[in-house]
Amino acid sequence: MKVLFIIVSYNGMAWLERCLGSVAASSVPGTQVDLFVVDNDSTDGSADFVEAHFPQARLTRCAENLGFTAANNLGFAYAMRKGYDYVYLLNQDAWLEEGALAALLDAAAAHPDYAVLSPLQLQADGLTLDPKFGKLMKRACKSDEQAREIISVPFVMAAHWLVPVKALQEIGTFAELFPLYGQDDNWCDRARFHGWKIGVVPSARAIHDRAARTESKDRLIERNYYNTALVRLADINRPLWLSWLYVCLFTPVQALKYRSRAPFRLFSALCRHNAELRALRQTTNQCSNL
Repeated sequence: MKVLFIIVSYNGMAWLERCLGSVAASSVPGTQVDLFVVDNDSTDGSADFVEAHFPQARLTRCAENLGFTAANNLGFAYAMRKGYDYVYLLNQDAWLEEGALAALLDAAAAHPDYAVLSPLQLQADGLTLDPKFGKLMKRACKSDEQAREIISVPFVMAAHWLVPVKALQEIGTFAELFPLYGQDDNWCDRARFHGWKIGVVPSARAIHDRAARTESKDRLIERNYYNTALVRLADINRPLWLSWLYVCLFTPVQALKYRSRAPFRLFSALCRHNAELRALRQTTNQCSNL
């Protein structure tokens, strides 16, 4: 069995040693574990660090910041071309705890209908759930589900994703429509459309050490309005006309929330993507009929 870890690096020196080191320490009998690192033109020496301390990694140095989507797609293409069985998407600010990979691979072998399996994603203290992950689990879990081998969820963030390559071949890679945020939401939507499941394996534990981030008001609006709306519009599991109706109502609500006209400006940007949204939906639908 072959597993390819894909790590997109951008000025990630604060985490890379622990991130890549956890992969190097993830030994599973009978499993070849390889590293594929895409450095998005870092300026903090990240690429040089990887080359010096993890020479076994296949390192791609980009001449510009390709973004999360295009960089991961390089790894996806390599995995499919080289005959890997699984890919593991791992954020640069994330790492695995002991035994996590083995638990995920065991669950994947026993449940081949899952396109994504994630470990429990914890904060850096190793004790409390990542805030966003915690909200996801609270919505998804009933009290009697905590002991299950896999907890089914509609979506899980791509800080930790174990993906069978056969699912990747059927569903496709990340959509270029989402350069930074939303591509994982969209990929999960497409996976569910194809009949695959998304799940969390509670016996596997891993860290997602989100740095303390401060964002401008415009950045928050872009993330919370624009990306949310774009994901909704691209979701093939919903009629496009209904998604547009939702976004039309969502826009003034967000404008009032932020006391800003930015959502109306960003609504125009969403309209300009209508042809791409239709093409993505059509491609996904055609794939389901192959």
